[in-house]
Order: sequence, then structure tokens, then C-alpha cells
Amino acid sequence: MKVRFTKDELDTLTKKARKAGLSREGYCRRILNESVVKAAPAADVPLLIREVRRVGSNINQLLLISRTNGWLNSKELEKALESNRTVEKLIVGTYATDPD
Repeated sequence: MKVRFTKDELDTLTKKARKAGLSREGYCRRILNESVVKAAPAADVPLLIREVRRVGSNINQLLLISRTNGWLNSKELEKALESNRTVEKLIVGTYATDPD
């Protein structure tokens, strides 16, 4: 199938596709499939997500040790873990794109 665009339309399509980190074809497919197309995250966002997950894993390990040994107030660690998971979901929800 061939689709013809004016120069302005093609420029707009190219800019939007680049902003989303997609090819023009991939961008069009997502739009046609009614997917939400978001701008691609900055290069450091995946690193931020990994770091938030690492911190959450560490909090979870401390919580398990705390419960086993009765060392720390588990409620405070549970709150910290819940906050960490909320931040993780916010970051992932903001920057995740729909799969093809």
C-alpha cells in the first residue's frame, strides 16, 4: 500500500515519529491501532527505573531480615517499600510505550 503525503505532512510525521523514538512506519501502525504514542524517554530514564527497582529490592531484603530477627520496626520498612513501588509505577507509567 502506498500513501502520499505533502512535504509538510511528511515533515510533521517524521518529527512525531522521532520524538516517540519510532520509525515513521511504526508510528503510523501504532496510531492506526489506536495505541497511545508517547515521547521516548530521555536516555537516563531506564537507568532511573533500574535504580528505583534496585532500591526496592534492597528494602524488601531488609524487611525480610527485620521480620526474621525482630531487629527493626517492620512498619516503617513496609511504608518505604510501598512508597518505592508507587514511584516505580509512576515512572514506568509515564514513560512506557505500548508494544506493537
